[in-house]
Amino acid sequence: MAPDWGGHTALPVLGLAVPDWAGNSAGRVRDVVVLVSESLRNECREVRQLTFLVDVTDPSRPFSVSTFDVPETPGDFCRRGGRFGPHSSNESFTPIYYGRLVFIAYFNGGVRAVDIRDPFHPREEGFYIPAVSPRTDKRCVGAAGAERCKVAIQTNNVEVDDRGYVYIVDRADTGLHILELTGSARAIANFPAQTN
Repeated sequence: MAPDWGGHTALPVLGLAVPDWAGNSAGRVRDVVVLVSESLRNECREVRQLTFLVDVTDPSRPFSVSTFDVPETPGDFCRRGGRFGPHSSNESFTPIYYGRLVFIAYFNGGVRAVDIRDPFHPREEGFYIPAVSPRTDKRCVGAAGAERCKVAIQTNNVEVDDRGYVYIVDRADTGLHILELTGSARAIANFPAQTN
């Protein structure tokens, strides 16, 4: 990795068939690691952290094939307070999501559902940003010799289960949220067919 980025969480996604490469005679299936860097400073006082999709098909020669990033606007995330950027991804290999969606805890940007079926073009398919609560703690920065504090969501960890739920936890004491997918993200997931 370049000096401005590192790895906080690494999720291997092996045997990923690249849709646009189906007609190629070789290389249609790739082994990929979703490598999530970690935002470390409040209010964007650092290099913007990213999520990298790294091709490890040849483990001796890994290389980044794409990045995923949440734009700062229109969410005005740098001024919301707290950290803005990735922290971690889910680490479960449940077949409902594996090779299809990865969920990234994005501090004051909540949680992001990212379609990775084409590792060269990851695409956000959904997100959820919890509201602050009376329990949500402040996050502070030094400003002009003083300390300036803001109450901000800090979605820190995310996990999924084989029933299709997404669990997010806030490091600023807001608590736990249990989410269920809707819309295009749900359509991408591999939910079993329901029988009556």
